[in-house]
Amino acid sequence: MLDYKKVELAFLESAPIKIVLKTQIDISAGDLFKMFEDSDSWGWASIKSVDWETPKPYGKGTTRTVDIDGQGKVQEHFFLYEPGKHMAFRFEQGEMKVVNALVEDYAVKSTGENTCELTWSIGMELRGLFKILTPILKGVMTKQFGGMLDQLTKNINSPSS
Repeated sequence: MLDYKKVELAFLESAPIKIVLKTQIDISAGDLFKMFEDSDSWGWASIKSVDWETPKPYGKGTTRTVDIDGQGKVQEHFFLYEPGKHMAFRFEQGEMKVVNALVEDYAVKSTGENTCELTWSIGMELRGLFKILTPILKGVMTKQFGGMLDQLTKNINSPSS
């Protein structure tokens, strides 16, 4: 297992790769968070499995291990957790060799009884020789994460599809 750089939310400001995506979703902010807490609901993000290592209620300090399709397992540490509003985590240890540091930030704003706005921010620093690929991989990853968010939105807005 590789150790990743221990970064916090401020890393988003200086990350060599920074991706910020925003979408409106037809689900309440509370229900979106319930979905985020459901181990079986992460298929939209190319995650094969989620193992929460900390019992509910989840909060600051919670850890989980995710198995990312084609990338291996990664342990995540939540350093911010406000149910229904905001959560952020960093990679702690894992098998993803290209990454040196990663933060994901999910900010949710209620826009109605059954609607919300999700802002998903990703900050990443690549490891070793992969750093020279940062300009190319930023575009590739922006498209990849954008496709994931489109899939989440599609799954929620038209669940029968």
